[in-house]
Amino acid sequence: KQWYQRRVRGATMFRLKTALFGLLLLLGFVSAQIPCPAPADYTSIDEGDTSWMLASSALVLLMTPGLGFFYGGLVRDKNVVNTIMLSYVAMAAVIIQWVFVGYSFAFGPGTAGFGSFRWGGLKDVGIDPNPDYGATVPHISFMNFQMMFAIITPALISGGIVERMKFSSFIIFVFLWSTICYDLLAHWMWSAWSQINDDGSCTYRMGWLRAMGAIDFAGGTVIHISSGFSALVAAAFVGKRKGFDPKEPHPAYNVPFVMLGAALLWFGWLGFNGGSAVAANGPAAIAVANSSIAAGAAFFTWLMLDAAVKKTPSAVGACSGAVVGLVVITPASGFIVPGYAIILGCVGAAIVYFAAKLKKYMPFDDSLDVFFVHGIGGVVGAFMTGLFATTDVNPYGSNGAFYGNPILLGYQVLAIVMSITVSLFGTAGILLILKFTIGLRASGSTEEDGLDAIHGEAGMVPGEAFFNYMKKFLGNNSSGPGAAGVLGGSSGTSSVDHSSVELQTRVNA
Repeated sequence: KQWYQRRVRGATMFRLKTALFGLLLLLGFVSAQIPCPAPADYTSIDEGDTSWMLASSALVLLMTPGLGFFYGGLVRDKNVVNTIMLSYVAMAAVIIQWVFVGYSFAFGPGTAGFGSFRWGGLKDVGIDPNPDYGATVPHISFMNFQMMFAIITPALISGGIVERMKFSSFIIFVFLWSTICYDLLAHWMWSAWSQINDDGSCTYRMGWLRAMGAIDFAGGTVIHISSGFSALVAAAFVGKRKGFDPKEPHPAYNVPFVMLGAALLWFGWLGFNGGSAVAANGPAAIAVANSSIAAGAAFFTWLMLDAAVKKTPSAVGACSGAVVGLVVITPASGFIVPGYAIILGCVGAAIVYFAAKLKKYMPFDDSLDVFFVHGIGGVVGAFMTGLFATTDVNPYGSNGAFYGNPILLGYQVLAIVMSITVSLFGTAGILLILKFTIGLRASGSTEEDGLDAIHGEAGMVPGEAFFNYMKKFLGNNSSGPGAAGVLGGSSGTSSVDHSSVELQTRVNA
């Protein structure tokens, strides 16, 4: 009887949640139809705005290789090439997807819930401005800028499954996830288009979250929450790494790689947030300033927490803190005054720092803490945007709860919930298909040897000077032409060759 009652209650709650979701979705679709705004005074190309958009696109593209170095420095040396390659292959895969269908699905005219094929293959996306997205820049420059966002998002997810996922499976996952999850969320949050009706009137249409009132300046929900929660699901489906012990994590392979990657990410993030203004204007300047302010505050907060808790001001930890600050400020960067950026950076870093302490109790192996840094950080940033946003900074935004508009906080919570929902269910569906078709995980021997082996390359190949030193260190003083042969000179007797091979085996061990 108790079991039956629980089933009834569970079914009732499910129906209520489904009805609520349907109502919210319906309200979003209805509210997405409003009169067109007054036409822009100009739709000619502005050289300054266009130059800023092109430069911002280059900055954001640089972030993906930077992410590869950041991730590559954190894994074990036998997986560093594969880890970096996951970011690089995301660049190529998403570019192809974005040109054929991605941009049209995300930003093309359609309904409040879905895009269309109208701009497939970049049809009608040319050098003339599209006033719905940028009245002073070529439409194709806006497309190119948004493509860089689409590239880095699945690359972020790779941090949750490094050192064990099949390379081929990841490539297919990137295509499918970008189409099903990223394009849908981008359409809900950012899309807008003017629709001429049969009677000659004009209706301004938007994605339903944007029409309802949620705001996201540069991707806190669309990029960071989606990638963070998707990485958590992916880590659960792929399983833990062999020998993984959450209480004794592997040390970073190359700390300078991590620091270099963090620097490239920070540098590129200025275009990531600043370029989202789609013009060289005041909100762009505010977004650039807020980005570095939040990153610096989070860097210092993480450094101090490490020094207080672990008694060591960790370089890897401080760099991670800077990335957290950039994640948290992303949705708010063009909507808040700079003073609040310090609060977002400090609060965001502290929340993520202590949340990450729970990792050892989780049944998942989120290898590089993508869920905590991007998932939790994105939630904090989107929520705090609902508190501190003000139209004094950006008239195209909204006032937050601290400026007399608490309803914005409700819209932000809805956007957070929808981003999490799409990410969890969309990612799970894709991975289920892959799991029962081509498989998700690399073979046990490949994982044991390191995934760099599938590329036929290694992160570092010791040179001649290194082997000469190790020969002396190991007491192997074999001389003769054979040693030179193995190290790059002429070949010699087989006995010396075997000695040198044995030496290399001992060095590798």
